[in-house]
Amino acid sequence: MVKIMDKRYIELFTLISQSVANIAEQVMDLHKSKNEEKEYETAQIMRDDFLDLHTKLSDNSELTKADYAKLLVGAIIASNQLENRIKNEQRALEGYKIDIIPKLDQVNNEFDGEKAIELAKELFKIKEEEKSDN
Repeated sequence: MVKIMDKRYIELFTLISQSVANIAEQVMDLHKSKNEEKEYETAQIMRDDFLDLHTKLSDNSELTKADYAKLLVGAIIASNQLENRIKNEQRALEGYKIDIIPKLDQVNNEFDGEKAIELAKELFKIKEEEKSDN
């Protein structure tokens, strides 16, 4: 059998096609819960297309230009999801560095145990309580 591409690309494209099929499945579930039939069917077609592409890649079948177009769409979807995950992780990291760690450091640096507890209570007030006071 003639290899269609490098093994690493086959693995990458197989993962992309499976990932996008999984994303489409999640979108299907969302549309189903909202009784959105047309949107559900569109997501189902997308899922099936990417599952078919996954099978072609797993079988080392020759890909068509349309398959490469699907891979392009899949790579864009996967990279957008990755970018969003990175942004969320970055916000979480900033929260630790800007908010949590400095406050815990303040509490930890207070030598008097009772004062440390009072400081912690003040520093870690729940934001919802502060919003409801406004």
